[in-house]
Amino acid sequence: MEVLRDLKDEERGAYFRGIHPIWGGGLDEARFQLFQRRLADAPEAVDRYRLLGWFEDGRLLSAMKAYDLTGSCAQRELRLFGVGAVFTPPPLRRQGHAAAMLRAAMDEYRQRGAQAAILFSDIDVAYYQRLGVRVLESRECSVEAGALPRPSGCFRPGLAGDEPQLIRLFAAAREGETRFSLARDGWTLRFQLRRLRELARARGVGEPEWGIVVDGEAAAMIRFGRDTVDVLEAAFRNDRARDLLLSGLRDCMQRAARQRLRIWPAAGLRGLFEEAERTSAIAMIAPLDETAPLPDRGGPAELALLDHI
Repeated sequence: MEVLRDLKDEERGAYFRGIHPIWGGGLDEARFQLFQRRLADAPEAVDRYRLLGWFEDGRLLSAMKAYDLTGSCAQRELRLFGVGAVFTPPPLRRQGHAAAMLRAAMDEYRQRGAQAAILFSDIDVAYYQRLGVRVLESRECSVEAGALPRPSGCFRPGLAGDEPQLIRLFAAAREGETRFSLARDGWTLRFQLRRLRELARARGVGEPEWGIVVDGEAAAMIRFGRDTVDVLEAAFRNDRARDLLLSGLRDCMQRAARQRLRIWPAAGLRGLFEEAERTSAIAMIAPLDETAPLPDRGGPAELALLDHI
């Protein structure tokens, strides 16, 4: 008999070993295991982040990450089920295990009140479409340092204790939004910060540089890619604050020896730079409640890199 349930300790280890070659982020397996375990056991994970497995007679057939999220569309609140890191061991692939797991997980979260499932697919978008999942608008910007204002010195790095003002600024930037978006209630930011900090810990470095702040006026949350500074989310109150924030991002790029800024245009960042269709991390949504207001296929979405967890 097949059953969906939370992974136990030794099963988590098998799952992390399986996803390490795909999402290892340059860590060796031992450090990746430690990073993933600390994240799963963090206070921020409680009630919002789960590791689920699809089993038959005790044998793990497929596994995934599950997030309890909230959002809105057409200014109506939504409860959402976030899907991440779907994995099936190679010998068990092409037997329908992942599809069966996803259907069971969607049924469970539908019963919990979720109105849609959301995921970001790096591979085989057509696979998810066959399961009834819709592709949404997925765009990004790549910005050279020279396209940003020169540093003015009226900004600083994000510090412990800055989280409340980031939450306020990010939430205010979404007020009145009608496009499909995830809530800026603070949990996503706190969970992503925990992720960045645990990743830095696994890499043997101290507190990561994770933000740019123009006190009370603007803020950005960032992470370092291999050759980019990625803007996870950003917000500003006026044009002056926007330019100060962009100059802070240019300063960050120069200090980190990164040539490009990577953005998923959303909120105040939409329309600032030339946008291109993404070829990875394609945003997708599956309706779980046909009465819920959800975007149509290819519909607009107000999703930032912060949402890709």
